[in-house]
Amino acid sequence: MSLMIWIAIFKILICFLYLYVDDSFSFKYKWDLELYPPYKKLMPCNLVKLLWLWDTIGLPHEERKQVFGLELPIIGFDVDPNLMHTRMSDNSQMQLIQALQNFAQQGSRHSLRDFQHLAGWLNWGLNVYPLLCPGLSALYTNIAGKLESNTLIWVNQDIV
Repeated sequence: MSLMIWIAIFKILICFLYLYVDDSFSFKYKWDLELYPPYKKLMPCNLVKLLWLWDTIGLPHEERKQVFGLELPIIGFDVDPNLMHTRMSDNSQMQLIQALQNFAQQGSRHSLRDFQHLAGWLNWGLNVYPLLCPGLSALYTNIAGKLESNTLIWVNQDIV
């Protein structure tokens, strides 16, 4: 995908094209739309150019994944490119907070797999709230060197 984006930016000259893992995104004025015949709908001209590139090289894509609007869903976050603001939905925030509260009971034990699952979920959330990263280090310290996924590990004061 990085090569495709490089071609799109430097050979096709699509401006303001960005990539996060396998999600590509851009921005344009809301009146700068163009018809993309395979989907039979108007779309931002940058997106149409990118889809034509993908069609030309045979890279598959789905209509439901080609989104545009004032707020964009990118890896589960709501991104407002006009305000340059990214946030987790209220529901996602509450689910993560509830999971943390249930997990972080001093004296409880959880499997290594549960620790790793929570660490991954927190890591995802910290894409939006990077100042909370130090809170994750205690979790990683507690699971360092553990290999068996069913091993039970104590929740210590640092994690709480």
